[in-house]
Amino acid sequence: MGAESSLKMEADLKVDFVGLMGQGVARDAHGNQYFIPGAVPGDFVRVGFLETEKRYRDAELLKVLTPSVDREAPACDKFDECGGCDWMHWSYPAQVKAKQQILDHVLERGGWLPEKTLEAVKAETTLGYRNRVQLHLGFGQVGFYKRKSHHIVDIEQCPIAHPKINEALALLRKEGTAEEKSKVELALLENGEVVRSDNQPNAVSGFTQVHDEQNEALRKLVSSEMVSRGAESVLELFSGNGNLTRGYASSVKEIFCVDSSEPALAQARTHFTSDSPRMAFLHRHIDSKLVKGLPRDFKQRYDTLLLDPPRSGAEACIQPLIHAGLKTVVYVSCSPVAFTKDIQCLKENFRFDQVQIIDMFPHTRHVEFCAVFSRLLS
Repeated sequence: MGAESSLKMEADLKVDFVGLMGQGVARDAHGNQYFIPGAVPGDFVRVGFLETEKRYRDAELLKVLTPSVDREAPACDKFDECGGCDWMHWSYPAQVKAKQQILDHVLERGGWLPEKTLEAVKAETTLGYRNRVQLHLGFGQVGFYKRKSHHIVDIEQCPIAHPKINEALALLRKEGTAEEKSKVELALLENGEVVRSDNQPNAVSGFTQVHDEQNEALRKLVSSEMVSRGAESVLELFSGNGNLTRGYASSVKEIFCVDSSEPALAQARTHFTSDSPRMAFLHRHIDSKLVKGLPRDFKQRYDTLLLDPPRSGAEACIQPLIHAGLKTVVYVSCSPVAFTKDIQCLKENFRFDQVQIIDMFPHTRHVEFCAVFSRLLS
């Protein structure tokens, strides 16, 4: 028989842990692993799968025979359809535990573990927190895409969206929709205003974290590291609208901010006055050639590198920015896999001091964390 056939098989399995994409993972008596979307660690489930000789198998959850103690009724009646949330049927402590397991697994696989793993910063607010959403409209429907499709799941309210976002969503629904599909982003600003962007790239006015309370925790963490490590001159990449910059600016002598979004940098400039440290802003794409665009006298002067890249990471740009005077690297990441690839260039001269999750995305599998590196003593 070939490696795979169309014959559908079934098996009853205990779900032991979580996969990188948020699926429950189970093993059978032969050591085969089954990746089961919708399963919760601790569940005893019946799954269906295509007969195969492969050890790693995608499976369909057919029935929960015995639910895990961490399985809960989701707070959204569209959860089974909507692709927005992954884990609304998990208890919140189990979600945080799973994110830590995912991060630990990826770091171990990457061959570099931190000296310390600090306790995750849990979110006190797990519903009504999201300050930005991207909605899809068309054919009388307003909502999010169904999992693994471009079919719109019509929603009236989103349980994880901020109440003001839901108010704007209600107004949007009253307007009605055209026959052809379109996209709308609703974003809650710091002044309490909700702004709308139609058919524009996500975060068109600059990236911001979606959970205000957890964002403040992240700011404080980065600021604390700057102070405790005596940072004086900072090169901040993917600085955006100055979100992290504002948290530590008063404790350092100079900051050079780089971002590819001019509107975001324009926002950042408005936050700093004559009492701020010496500031500089550079609008350009962040890549391996970035170092050539830095001022000559600054290239060997900054003692701290701070970066908060998108999910794709920043692998190409880090190596050229390492110089003899660089003492500290603070890396804020939303992708353990990209992060692990990016930091390999630090191994020779830096110690991986610590890592800490800040749970920015309750009810989803997405992991946000902050890692700190310091130069090895010669």
